[in-house]
This record gives sequence, C-alpha cells and structure tokens, in this order.
Amino acid sequence: MSCLTVAVFSVSLAWMPKNLPDPVPGYDWMAPKKRAPGKPAPPPVPAEKVVADFLDHVSNHGAYDADARAFVTQQRNRTEPDGLSEFINLAFSILSPDFKRGLDLLDEDNPTEAAGVFEVLSESEDPFLAVAAANFAATAMIEIEQIDRCHAMLDRVRKAHPPVEQYTTASDQFRFMLGYCQVHNLAYEQAYATFEDFLKNHPNAPERLRVSATQILTELSRRAPGRLGDVRDLLNYARRKIGLGFTDDDVLDRQDEAVELLDILIEEAEEQEQQGGGGGEGGGGKSGGDSGGQQPSGGAQRSTLPQGEGRIGELRKTRAKPGEMWGKMPPKEREQILQTLQKQFPSQYRELLEQYYKQLAKDAPVER
Repeated sequence: MSCLTVAVFSVSLAWMPKNLPDPVPGYDWMAPKKRAPGKPAPPPVPAEKVVADFLDHVSNHGAYDADARAFVTQQRNRTEPDGLSEFINLAFSILSPDFKRGLDLLDEDNPTEAAGVFEVLSESEDPFLAVAAANFAATAMIEIEQIDRCHAMLDRVRKAHPPVEQYTTASDQFRFMLGYCQVHNLAYEQAYATFEDFLKNHPNAPERLRVSATQILTELSRRAPGRLGDVRDLLNYARRKIGLGFTDDDVLDRQDEAVELLDILIEEAEEQEQQGGGGGEGGGGKSGGDSGGQQPSGGAQRSTLPQGEGRIGELRKTRAKPGEMWGKMPPKEREQILQTLQKQFPSQYRELLEQYYKQLAKDAPVER
C-alpha cells in the first residue's frame, strides 16, 4: 500500500514583492481571505439517526433485492452502538453487487479498478449509495494520485446531495479528503474553510486526521502569498497536471506565472544586495526555506544571482513550521496518516456476507 501524504505548506515572515505578476483567474497573489465565502459545513448527524433514515430509505427502495433488504434490517437489531459507523457500508456490501466488487478490489490492492467501480456508483441517485461510494472512490483515487478526478467527484456528490452529513456516518472522511484535494489544487481559501469546519465539527475524528488537518490549517493561516512557496506550489501543480496529460492554457499560465514570480523575487534580492541590504525581510538568496536549498527550475535561465560574499542569504526568512513535525515523523507513522481511510472492514463484510448467504440457504424452499 503506497503512502498517502498530506500537503505541507511553507510559512514566511517576508514582505510581499513590490511588483507582482498579473494573477491567473481564480488565484490571488495578494493576501487572500483565509476562508472562502459561503455557508460553513454542518456538523455530523448522529449515527443512530443516519442509520434509521437509511433503513427507512432502503425498505422503500424497490431497486434492492427484497431478501437483501430484510437481512440488512435484521442485522441492524444485532449491531451494537459502536458498530453503527460502518453499518451503511456493510449493508451496501449486501445490497449492491458492484459495491461488494469495489470492496473486493480494494482488498486485493487494486485501487485503480476500485476507483472506477466506486466512481460509477457515486453517480447514483440514491444519496446514501452515492456518498458511501464517493468515500471509497476518493480513498482509491488519492492513493493513485488522481487528485483532480477525486476533487471533481467529491464536489459533484457534495452538490448533488447536500448536506452529505445526512447520508453518511463518515462525513469526517469525506470532508478531510475534500480539503486534501483543494489544497493540492491551490484552492487555499476553500481548503481553509474545509479544514476549519472539519476541526470544529469532528472532535472525535481519528487523531491522525485531526493532527494533519491542524498542521495544514496552521500553515494556511500563516501563508504569505507571492513568496517562494507559491513558486513551488505552482510548479508542482503544473507538473502534476502535465503528468496526467493536461497541457491547456491554465497549466501553461501557472508555469509562466511561477517563473515570472521567481524572477521578481530574484530581482528584489539583487536590488537589496546592491543596496547593501543583506538578507532582510523580502531579501533573497540561493537557498530558501522549504526549497531545501534548491531553486525551482525555470527562473535561473532568465535572471541569475550575483556571486560574492553570500550576503543575500535566504530568499525568505522562515519561522518554525508545523509541517516540519510531519516531516520528522518516522516513515511508518506517516504511512498510517490515512490508515482509517484504507480498506476499513474487509473481514467484517466477508463475515456479514457469509451470514447472508447462510440465511438465504436456510430460507430457500425445499425442492420436492
């Protein structure tokens, strides 16, 4: 199972550049609002109510096999309160052969095919099935680094069945993965809102998700737009898009803007060096904060830093970054960061299927 990583952002005390490139539509170099406008995400609905509404919905849904519906209803009476969080997913492993197939594919470490199966199910008009499938599809898509595809799917499901909290006991998972996609797609304001709501509404979410959300939110709140971190983020965005075969104007604009911004930062560093300003705030140099001492590619071909006594210092000054905590975690701990989103209950659903088929055999009429 590959490691799913959480984006970590740079933090800067540097001043804004004096000259800024024209912004790409939808991307603001100037200090953005921390939170996107709009209604905050609602808190989760109690699991007991979600499951009760689900059973009422299923009992009147003719698309599902009658025996399967009856079995699911019986199982609810045998489910302890602490098992309700997985009840809907387990129920769909009985009600939907395609949902079961998707679970089998995840169990076989085949996230690529699983993503396709669950993505189709996420288009269902049944809101409970759509949201449950979206959660599993997102897990698989993030694992295979299909961030744009995942973002589009989660947005579609979120808009088709508002609020998703009414239809799932795993809205913490849904909201976390939505924020993860927003961060990677440079939608900083939307990501801030998503993670802020996540931390407010899901105090009982898995600790690793809450720790990661807190780190990302802190980085976003301290982010200084128009600095070297934006160069890195824009180039990473463009590189990922190109790797997926996208070469449209948006990708090219992001690349051009990253190079132009880097040139501005280098020019400012040169001006400060000439004025004897050293490496003060807004100053620049050859090694910078989160870049690991390496300049992003592109800008150096158009403008180079002067050689000399090395007084330019850093392209920006940094304070201690919460993201460094993530980077210092042992690899095994980092690999567990989204463990709660991975193959949550294969053994449970196999046991449930065994019970279901035994019940069918028991209830089958005896041939004479």
